[in-house]
Amino acid sequence: MGAASAALSGSSSPAQMLQRGLPLPAHLLLLHVLPLPLPFPQVVGPDHPLTATVGQDVVLPCHLSPRKDARSLEVRWIRDDLSETVHQYRNGEDLYGEQMEAYVGRTELARDGLSAGHLDLRITGLRPSDDGQYVCTVEDADAYDEAIVELEVSG
Repeated sequence: MGAASAALSGSSSPAQMLQRGLPLPAHLLLLHVLPLPLPFPQVVGPDHPLTATVGQDVVLPCHLSPRKDARSLEVRWIRDDLSETVHQYRNGEDLYGEQMEAYVGRTELARDGLSAGHLDLRITGLRPSDDGQYVCTVEDADAYDEAIVELEVSG
């Protein structure tokens, strides 16, 4: 039996066909050329409100599940009720152009955890106005997800 007839009879594996220089059937070629994208991780926040006192520093926790390196993603923390930016990070840089004036100089994205998918935001010198819902958003060119973090600030 010749190589062409073996390919037609289905007795050759795709690897054998490639080694012999034979073309792959169309249904195998598509799988070879178009790999399936990995699913975008889910953004996860705490399942309970955080409590802190005026003047304290607080860390708002948020992470990707499953864990994924977030250094190349866009991470934005916003105030849910105001839809304004508390902190923004993209491609290794903090971006302050759209940051709410009330948070200037008071926020920091914890860089040491980004490679493990941690997106924690530190807010220093809490004020009564910091009380409320925060949204941790993550996006790349193809996907977006978010989680809500509730902060209760007491006097």
